[in-house]
Amino acid sequence: MLPKIEHVHPEAAPASTLSRSEAASMLGVSVNTLAKLLDSGFLPGLNASWVTALLEAPEVKVTEGVLPVLRTGSPAVPSLEGDTREVIGAGADMDDAQFLEASRQWWRCDADVIVLSGVLPVAVAGWVVGVLTIHGTQETRRFARGEVRHAFAAEIAGRVGTLVDKQSYELVTKDPAVADLTVSLLGARVQNAVSGGPIAYLAAS
Repeated sequence: MLPKIEHVHPEAAPASTLSRSEAASMLGVSVNTLAKLLDSGFLPGLNASWVTALLEAPEVKVTEGVLPVLRTGSPAVPSLEGDTREVIGAGADMDDAQFLEASRQWWRCDADVIVLSGVLPVAVAGWVVGVLTIHGTQETRRFARGEVRHAFAAEIAGRVGTLVDKQSYELVTKDPAVADLTVSLLGARVQNAVSGGPIAYLAAS
């Protein structure tokens, strides 16, 4: 008796441009989270190769100490009464001064942990788009409803132009140890950094 066969067709190659739902599914994020990447400019479009580059980014695992992470979104006008920033969030087209002022203040957080860490990665939708060197707590204020928020004395250690172009990554710090850590962080995923607010903490497991 002759064997029976059937044809199993390979899956079609992804289109050169993905839909938002396709890209979100590939990256394991919601469509709203994907929108943060697009609106911020760190993902310049839905080219399949660009989305694949984000998919292949390494995940950060802390092996010693605690790594605080600022989880932010695309640039917006601050709504908090008393907030001195012109803009909050992070965007690929922000200049260094805007990026620093938006990222170093005003956060409800464990200020001591952030100062002890010495760095504060800035992430959009779970990908690190910048790193601040933290020199100390500059100011602590009490905002509406008694909220205590902190501003940090900080400078930019490194930034990402777009997540899909490694040549757009800029290392600014001259400190060798901070530079090594910054290079490892830029473009990496911090998906496991979760908390009830913008500042999350990754601890060694």
